[in-house]
Amino acid sequence: MPIIRLLTNKNTVLRQTPKGCVRRSLVGVAMDFFRSGVRRVHTASPWNLMATLFALHLAAGILVKGFLSLHRVERLVPMSALALGLGFCLWAQRPTTKAHTKGWMRLGPALIYSFFIAAMSHQPLTGVRLPVSANLFHPVEYACLAVLWGWFCLPVLSRHGSLAFAGWVFVPGILFALSDEWHQSWVPGRFSSPWDVVLDAIGLCAGAAAVVTLSRWAPPWNPALWPELDQECTNIRVTARSP
Repeated sequence: MPIIRLLTNKNTVLRQTPKGCVRRSLVGVAMDFFRSGVRRVHTASPWNLMATLFALHLAAGILVKGFLSLHRVERLVPMSALALGLGFCLWAQRPTTKAHTKGWMRLGPALIYSFFIAAMSHQPLTGVRLPVSANLFHPVEYACLAVLWGWFCLPVLSRHGSLAFAGWVFVPGILFALSDEWHQSWVPGRFSSPWDVVLDAIGLCAGAAAVVTLSRWAPPWNPALWPELDQECTNIRVTARSP
C-alpha cells in the first residue's frame, strides 16, 4: 500500500506539472500584455487615448440591442457626434499640429462629447434593451467628460494645483449634469432624478482623479513638457518643407 500511494502521488505530481506550467505561462502572457499596455498609455498621445474613448462609444452604440431600431434621426445625431469626436482627435494628433498649446483644439473633444450626452438625453429609448443597468452609464459618461474637460483645463493644474483643477472640472460638470436632468424631464419616457446627479458627480470625481494621475505619470499629459512637444512639431514641419 505505501508503494501504491507513493506511485499515485508521483503520478499526481506528474499530471499536475503540465497544468501548472500552462497556468504559469498564461499568467506570464497576461502580465506581459498588461505591462505593454501600461507602457503604451505612458507614452501615447492624449489625442489617441481620447480617440479610443470615442471609438469605444461608437462600438457600444452599435452593439446595444435595439438602439439601431430607433428612428434614423434619433440615432444619427449622437452617433454622428461620436464620429465627429473620433475624427477630430485623429486629426489633432498629427505630428505637425501644435494641438497641446492651442486651447480651442483642446476644448473641442469636451464640447463634442457634451453634445453627445445632450443628444442621448433627448432619446426616448423606448424598446431599447440595455445590457446593464442605466445607472452605470451616468458615472461612465461623466468620467469621460471629466477626462476630456480636464484635458482642456490641464494648464490650471500645472499653475494652481489639484484643488483649483478639481473645481474647474467639477463645477462646470455638475452644472451641466443639472441642466441635463432638467432636459430629460421634458423628454417623453424620460425623467430626472437627484440620484442621477449623484452618480454624475461620482463620475466627475473619478475622471478628474484620472487626469491628475496621468499628468504626474504620463509625460504627454504634463503641460511643462508641451514646449518640447511643440518644438518637435516645428522640426517635423520644417523637415517636411525642406527639399
